[in-house]
Amino acid sequence: MLSQLVRPAKSGHALLRNAYGLTTLGQRASYATGAADKVVEVQSDKDFASKLSEAAGSRSLMICDFTAKWCGPCRMIAPVFSKLSNKYPDVSFVKIDIDNNDLAATVNDHSITGVPTFVFYKGDRRIESFSGARPDLLEELIKKHTK
Repeated sequence: MLSQLVRPAKSGHALLRNAYGLTTLGQRASYATGAADKVVEVQSDKDFASKLSEAAGSRSLMICDFTAKWCGPCRMIAPVFSKLSNKYPDVSFVKIDIDNNDLAATVNDHSITGVPTFVFYKGDRRIESFSGARPDLLEELIKKHTK
């Protein structure tokens, strides 16, 4: 969970501590419920190759989120990535944990030097990538490549 409940506040709100230790005011109900997302976390190089093959066959857009559990910006952008997976059902959203040894070849093949890094594929062709927790750019590129 991105935030921890610190203490109840007035009017159905709660003070929340985010991944950076900052306290914010948020709706309690929004953390109690949530729609399932369509993000697929691949577990091995073979799983990634399979997802890439699926994207190639359908010629659809696939976005890979190279991430790490210890990365604050990765934790910050994760709910955005999840929300976008529901907003754009025709796009494949793939999460790749760079610390998973079974994905070492995939991480190496993509020359990942920082996280989060987002890599866009159209079919089996790599078309775009960027690093950083930039929700605005992430959605802008989805819109650009789904036209």
